[in-house]
Amino acid sequence: MLKFSVILGNVGQCSDRYMTGGYGRPYEIEELFDRVASIEGVSGIEFVENWQLNDKTVNKVADFLKSYNYKAVAIIPDHFGTPIWGKGAFTNPDAKVRKAAVDKTMHCVDLARAIGCDTISIWNGQDGYDYPLQADYMNAHKWMAEGFAECCDRAPDIRFSLEYKPKEPRVHSFLANVWTALAYCLESGRENMGITIDVGHSLEAYEDVAEAVCTAMARGKMFHFHMNDNWRGWDDDMIAGSVRTIEYIEMFYYLRKYDYKNFISTDQYPYREDSRDAVEQTVKWMQAFEKAAQRIDMDRMQKILDANDAVASTAYMRELLFG
Repeated sequence: MLKFSVILGNVGQCSDRYMTGGYGRPYEIEELFDRVASIEGVSGIEFVENWQLNDKTVNKVADFLKSYNYKAVAIIPDHFGTPIWGKGAFTNPDAKVRKAAVDKTMHCVDLARAIGCDTISIWNGQDGYDYPLQADYMNAHKWMAEGFAECCDRAPDIRFSLEYKPKEPRVHSFLANVWTALAYCLESGRENMGITIDVGHSLEAYEDVAEAVCTAMARGKMFHFHMNDNWRGWDDDMIAGSVRTIEYIEMFYYLRKYDYKNFISTDQYPYREDSRDAVEQTVKWMQAFEKAAQRIDMDRMQKILDANDAVASTAYMRELLFG
């Protein structure tokens, strides 16, 4: 059985760049835990540092995790939401800012240990560029590799999972796709460096998410997974299953085939919808996709794959869904 978790802020107030105050009211931390607890099938919580998890709230969060019996799945450091990172975090031209990016990550390690979490999921969205002849590509990639490696070396008991994305907030992100992330992991030689696949980011990068999953899992580097949906042109962070079906069945088929053991977190930002209800729909869709994948006859599917037979595959999917 797959394990599902929720990024805590997903069930709270969500704002976009036009309605910065959000479309609903803000929630206290305990209210957010209550909202997650009302969703069946969730056993973990993920946190964005500086949102619900920080030095002031860490003890409260640890108590809530214990009382609600949730696993602390991952922490996403804030390498994106404060002005210091405006020209990059790990790739900032200023060495002091690059050091601050590493220090920020290590501070999240301290928070992780305090709440029993073993994974730091790094989404360094400001590490990129917007214009030609703006970035020193060679130095930027060297600095980023050095920063990631330093984090791994300073906390060998923690897994550092690189969440790639092709764009936003920068026009081009240095950590753009599964192969870029994998190159960092393999070239570093660090066993505790891996990859977070965010479905929306993968789609936005025009990847087949199932292929990205296989790419990471084949090399033992798929540490974490974020689930949502989009129209592929942007990171829409929609309810999973609201746009795609067959691609997600394929994805869950490979998660089953290669025995994915880690959590899958919801990562969505329902602006106008009730956030708790929207997250519940993603969880229900994940459960449905898992059940559909479990109904797949593995021998029959392998014969189809061996024959590279798209007609047989399409027919089988229709049979699986509609009888």
